[in-house]
Amino acid sequence: MDSGNSALRGAGLVAVVLTMGTILVATVVSPAFAWRQNALSNLGVVETAAGTGLTVVLFNGGLILGGVVGLAFAVALTRSAQSLAGRATALSFGLTVVFMALVGVFPQDTAPHFPVALGFYLLVSVTLWLDGLTALGTHWRQRGLVAITFGTGNLVGWLVWGLTGSPTRAGLAIPELWGALLFSVWTGWVSVGLVRGRWSGTGHAGAGL
Repeated sequence: MDSGNSALRGAGLVAVVLTMGTILVATVVSPAFAWRQNALSNLGVVETAAGTGLTVVLFNGGLILGGVVGLAFAVALTRSAQSLAGRATALSFGLTVVFMALVGVFPQDTAPHFPVALGFYLLVSVTLWLDGLTALGTHWRQRGLVAITFGTGNLVGWLVWGLTGSPTRAGLAIPELWGALLFSVWTGWVSVGLVRGRWSGTGHAGAGL
């Protein structure tokens, strides 16, 4: 494997560490952030008690940079795909990280924030389901089951949140983190697997995904 492809495949893990790292650091340095009281997006504006100039840079900047690096991983997914379904997964992943970056571009106090945040979490499940179905179709049972389970887990998390109270109630950071973690774990796992040469054999159509 050439160094260029290796770097692209490793970009998924880099994007995860960058994005989740900056978000978690922002929660720590915030003077008032509380998981049971805030939404993660509260960190991206200074108008909330949880937000400061530093948390704005960390939260919004981390999402934007993570999205940019994530696009490099989308290229790796495209190159490793050997079927139309695999390329569809790569495209969906690229759209997902674009929407993630847009959450940082359009913080909580802007009109586009809600639709891009909603789009991101919906695309998380779509991307994981696509990957899971593709993997199962190419005999990668473990990857398929993990992806489908994680995609469903993200949706179930939001359904439980919405059915147990007001969707906009305090503590929105909890389902937000849950969905982000599922997407991050899958992305990091697939990234490391591709770097190590997994899911890249030519024995099955689409085995790259």
